[in-house]
Amino acid sequence: MKNKIILVLLLAFLSLLSGILISKMSLLSKAGITFIYDEYSILKSWWKTGLIMFVIQIIIFFILSFIQKNTDKKVRYYGFPLIIIIIGTVGLYMTYFNFTETSHRLMNSSFKIGFYIFWLTWIGNSLSFLLNKKPNILNKESVDILSDKENMNQ
Repeated sequence: MKNKIILVLLLAFLSLLSGILISKMSLLSKAGITFIYDEYSILKSWWKTGLIMFVIQIIIFFILSFIQKNTDKKVRYYGFPLIIIIIGTVGLYMTYFNFTETSHRLMNSSFKIGFYIFWLTWIGNSLSFLLNKKPNILNKESVDILSDKENMNQ
């Protein structure tokens, strides 16, 4: 439980940092958002951007917590965090590609770093669940086998 509280606080800090960096976009970017791309105006506010980033990270956190707590299959236990990591890696690559090959390359570095931090936090969030050791999963048959072995040793 203590590790999960630390992870949530880390997610909150990194989301806040990401929101602040994204809102520090260049003057040209702010003008483009104001006059042309009005749907992205939320990115100009650091706290709104940070809150959106945090909500996304918390949703991933709760999904992974639910799966970790309620699953007994190794495929689901390890597979789902791995899928989330792959999605995060693809998102990081696509963001990098977008910031280097399209008109977004005109954005300043703090804006780009903010999004990179978001994707790295996404991957780190999933890695923490993937590397977290769950107590041994025992079903009724394994308990019977273990109790038989203990009885034989006595």
